[in-house]
Formats: sequence, structure tokens, C-alpha cells
Amino acid sequence: MKLAGYTYLVEELAISVPPLGLELAVGDKSKDEIKPYGSNKIKILGKNKKVGTNIYEHLETAINYQGVRLAYLVPIFAKIDEKKLTAYIKDKPQAVIRRCIWFLYEWLMETALEIDNSEANYADLLDSRFYFTSNNGVKNSRTRIINNCLGNREFCPMIRKTPEIKECANKDLMQVAQAELNQVHGAVNPELLGRSVEYLYTKETKSSTQIEKETTPDDKMRKFYRVLKTSGTINLNKRRLLDIQNEIVRSDKKDDDYRNEEIYVGETRVTWLDGYEENIHFIGPKYVLVPGMMNGLLEMHRLLLLDDSLPPMMHAAMLSFGFVYIHPFSDGNGRVHRYLIHDVLKSRIKTDQDFIIPVSATILQRYKEYNEVLEKLSKPVMALINYDLDEKDHSITINNDINYLYRYPDFTAHVEFLYKMMEEAISEDLIQEVIYIVKYDAVKKAIEELYDVPNKELNLFIQLALQNNGKIGKKKRKRFKDWINEDRLQDLEKVICHLLEDINHKNKEKKNKIRQSIDDTQK
Repeated sequence: MKLAGYTYLVEELAISVPPLGLELAVGDKSKDEIKPYGSNKIKILGKNKKVGTNIYEHLETAINYQGVRLAYLVPIFAKIDEKKLTAYIKDKPQAVIRRCIWFLYEWLMETALEIDNSEANYADLLDSRFYFTSNNGVKNSRTRIINNCLGNREFCPMIRKTPEIKECANKDLMQVAQAELNQVHGAVNPELLGRSVEYLYTKETKSSTQIEKETTPDDKMRKFYRVLKTSGTINLNKRRLLDIQNEIVRSDKKDDDYRNEEIYVGETRVTWLDGYEENIHFIGPKYVLVPGMMNGLLEMHRLLLLDDSLPPMMHAAMLSFGFVYIHPFSDGNGRVHRYLIHDVLKSRIKTDQDFIIPVSATILQRYKEYNEVLEKLSKPVMALINYDLDEKDHSITINNDINYLYRYPDFTAHVEFLYKMMEEAISEDLIQEVIYIVKYDAVKKAIEELYDVPNKELNLFIQLALQNNGKIGKKKRKRFKDWINEDRLQDLEKVICHLLEDINHKNKEKKNKIRQSIDDTQK
């Protein structure tokens, strides 16, 4: 077995990059086969497949069989001989694959090869059968290549068209959410629906804060709530992002520009010698690179709005995860990251009602999966970054340049994750929160018809009853003895249980009708 493509180039040029997931080689059998290769897989081409005998021919093989991988091409281009590459392209200057390599070298390395302008027909850089691409590709007159990437040189993520992703692209989750809310709208009065929507915003605010595992003052919670309510109404730019950050962090953490120091995500833990150490999970890109990357991120966002062909959920994943990996602020990056999901969806999708899908609540419940998708980039970064940590002030110094890992991420897994979280939030949280308000009002009305109860006690009683399917726990019953005795409490529990059964039954029938309607629409 002989290594081929990127797999060969990484070994030959001694480059440190994360595994591709699908490595490449040539075997001695007649047919191609895919086999386990450690924790990854390797595609072994049949013996008759031509893969080349030198670095430049393996570049062609890499792009043909493993695709355009910008984060791998940057360190590869940095190590190859520019004159030999030029001669290789000049040997067949009309060939599309060589013109793609020519374009990629000049684009990524910001240098022009000594080759005359091509006169060939224009060809796309990315094959739209395998990648999500821009409809508004930029023509490069020198190479006659159309750059149809979703991003730009400063920040350019990729989304591959895996079977799972193609299935996701056919789902209009906001349409599903709108259909469910429309059904509810017909069953409850507008005032109650308005309260339910407010509750969804409140839940998203609390959940997004809880994900950070830190205590947030009530005033900051209220400010984040207000910011969330304005998502999608103001164009995103540097000033808008700074305003959001200033609203949701403590006064001493407010930034007036992008960060001016290195930053990491982690926590202090006790060592086996009773000392302390920093357990670092992720280190952001060098601060001097942040303005350029953020300019690229925001430019990508503006072009995706203009193009309007990429599904909004993918747009939201690219912008929000791109932001959190760049980590441009000294604090608040995680909450802004999740805010951006809603900002994109609100700006891309017009709905009859103002509502929000409480995706942070679903993420909070599946925090392990959230960490796993973040580790798609953070683990390779931590494996390849070279840094020093000052034990006195916990500051870090980054000693090597791996900016290409941050600039050119593969967001395929991140898109799958966001679709999954949104789908579960709709099916498990969206309508359930509305139904909670319906139940609350029904129970409150039943109690007020029979008893005169202080509002504070009444709210607590209802919350406890709804949490326990209409029953009040033994230890909690004593709290309410001043206004209800045990016999009447049991009678009231029966009334509440009957109400909840009736509401749950109607809700089940309603959701079945909604699902059938959605299935019919998608067919």
C-alpha cells in the first residue's frame, strides 16, 4: 500500500495537520475499498488508478479524491517549490485541475505565479455535487476559475454535501415551527399566545446563560433578554457586536474593540500535589489576526444575505460557530455566539409571528454533544498549537502560526448539530412551553374559583402541581395548610389532574394533526 493525495503530502512534507477522516492510498487489488485506519478510515484505490509520482501530481490526486481542503493546502503550499509548481502548471495550462491549483496558490499565498493569463473556458473551483457553494461566484481572469466558496480568504468555512447534510437541507424547520404556532394561535387567545412567546424568549435567555456555568446578575439577564428580542432588526457589523457584548457582560469586562491579548477557554483545577494548574480546552487565534478574521466573517455574512441561496440554518451555523472559534472579545463570546443563531434566522426568514426557538435549552440538555461538536476544531488546535503559560498571571504566549485552522474550518458536523438541536427544540420545547401557559391559566382559574389565596402562594402552588402531574409532594403540603386543609387539597388535586389530562389529550391530537400536515407538505 502506497500513500496518496493529502495523506502522502502530509507525510512527505512533514506537516502537522489533523487527520482528514478519510485518508488515501493505492493498493494491489483491482477495486477500490474503504477500511478502518485507526480511529479514521482510509480509501485504498485500485492498483490501476493513477495517482502520480511527485508532490505536484499528488496535489492533483488530493483534490480529485479528497476535495479542496484549504486548511491543508496552506501549509502544503508553504513547503513546496514555487518555481517547480509554476513549471508543473505551465506543462498543461488548460487543464481545469491545474488551473484550480494555480488559483488556490495565488489566493491563499497572496502571490502571483509567473504564468500568463489563461484563455480557457471558466470553470468552478468547488464541485457543487460535493460542496455547498455560492451562486455569486467571483471570476478570476488570470486562471479563468470561478471562486464559488461560501467565504473569502480571511474566513472561508466549508460544508460538504454528505447524505445527512443533504437531508437537512430539505427541512424547513422554521416552517415547521410556524405551522405549530399557527395551530396554537387558533386554539388560544392572542394575549395568552403573546405571553407564551415572551416565555420562549425568557427561557432562551436563561438557558444561554446557564450553558456558561456562571452566575449572572438579574440585570444582565434582563439586558440579554432585551438584546435577544432585537435579533435580526439591526445589521450586523463590528459596532453592533460590541454593543451586544457591552450589554451582556459586567462593567469591567466591556470591550471597546476586539481583544488585544491572547485568550483561552478553561478552568483552574487542583493537581495531585495539592497545587493548581490551568486546564485549557481551547486557545483562540493570535489577537493580531482577529480583526482580519472578523472582517472576513462579517463579509461572508453579508454575501450570504445577498446570495440568499444557502439554507438559513447553515448560514446561522457558519456565522455563530465561526464567531465563537475566533473568540474576538475578552468575555461574553459564548452568549453572543448563540445570539447570532437567532439573528441570522430572524434576518433571513419572514414569519407571521415574532417567536424564537429555544435552542439553548436543548443544547443545555445535551451539553456533552455540544462539547463534542466544538471539539471538532478545539482538539486539533490544542494538539498543534505551541504556547507558553505564565503561572503568575495565567497569560499565554503563542509561539507558532496555525491561523489556517481557524480561517478554513470544516463546518459539516456543526451544521448537522444545529439542525438536530433545532428540530428537537421544536418538537420538545416550542409547543410544550405554550401548553405550559395554557395549563397554568387553567389551574389558576380552577383554584381562584374556590379559594382566596395570596398571589405568591398561588404561583408556587401551581408550579409545584404542574411539576408533579397535578399532585403536591408530601413535604410541600404543609406549606399551604393556612388556606387549605388535607381533604380539600385532595379534592383540588383531582380537579387539577382532570384538567391536565384533558389538555394533554387535546395537545396530543393537535400535534398529530400538525405532523401529518407537515409530512404532506414536504412530500
